[in-house]
Amino acid sequence: MRRILLFAALAVSAFPVFAAAQSYAEAKALADRDEASVSKTQSDALLESQGAAIDRIAPACARAMGPAGMPPFVVVVELDAAGKVVATWREGDSDFAVCFEKRLRVLSLFAPPHAPFYTSFEMSMSPPD
Repeated sequence: MRRILLFAALAVSAFPVFAAAQSYAEAKALADRDEASVSKTQSDALLESQGAAIDRIAPACARAMGPAGMPPFVVVVELDAAGKVVATWREGDSDFAVCFEKRLRVLSLFAPPHAPFYTSFEMSMSPPD
């Protein structure tokens, strides 16, 4: 009986981890929902924090950009209550996209109005003329 209870306790405690494991499409839908739900002030703070993250990451990943530029990609992030990135999903496999996602995983953005909070970085860049 004790083993059954221990197994049940472990299964229940692991459930939130499994519940958070979503597909890219599900995470993107949650990001679209959450981004649309914030006030103008919160949206401005979110965009400012995303801009700062891009400014920090782009130079660090510049070597991964090919001569033809960078194919478009999207990285969705899940934020905790403090704004720390706790999970990411990516659509796009360029070296730059992989580098961007990797560096984004260790950042904090704005403190969202609720947690979890999902937002996305939709990136499309080409080299200067």
